[in-house]
Amino acid sequence: MAGDPKLSQMQPRKIGGWDPRHVRHLNTQSAALTRMNKPKNLLARILVLPALLAPLWYQPALGWFWALALSLAAVAWVWVIPPFGKKAIGAQTWLQKAMLGERMWLNRMFVPVPTPYHQKALALLVIGLIAVGTAIWAATTNNLPLMLTGGILAYLAKLASLFVMVKVFEHMKNAHPLYKSWRNIPVNDNSLKAKAS
Repeated sequence: MAGDPKLSQMQPRKIGGWDPRHVRHLNTQSAALTRMNKPKNLLARILVLPALLAPLWYQPALGWFWALALSLAAVAWVWVIPPFGKKAIGAQTWLQKAMLGERMWLNRMFVPVPTPYHQKALALLVIGLIAVGTAIWAATTNNLPLMLTGGILAYLAKLASLFVMVKVFEHMKNAHPLYKSWRNIPVNDNSLKAKAS
């Protein structure tokens, strides 16, 4: 897809005095994005929900302090996951496209995304949050059927959201120079010179 020609003519908007070219979260090489866009890291993210719910389920034995501490540690783990393997660059896999699409959706205040994609992504986010909240409440009350239902709904909402984010990426990848630059793979001149010598 070539993207929307109207979008390609738009300049990123300044929000509250911030120039989007200097906003850190627009950087595709940020540590958080680098950690999250690899298959092994996705598996670690998938396991966060069970790790969050398990201590709450065993709260009667652990006590509230340890149950909450372990649950919060599981959530914090997402932000400290070490990057497995080489640094991922560009949009080479379906997962990387989904992660870049998610970044584009989060940047919609600066470079707007088409309304239908935004509405779908927002609806899936709300469904996922309600499902996670339900699963957490069910875990604290030891309601197994409700906890499983909430967890499954949360995973389905996230999976559907990834498909939407891939569509966002495909639509927006050529819509603005900012996003075209995200697919450029930087080349280290020093390493090329070393190989040539």
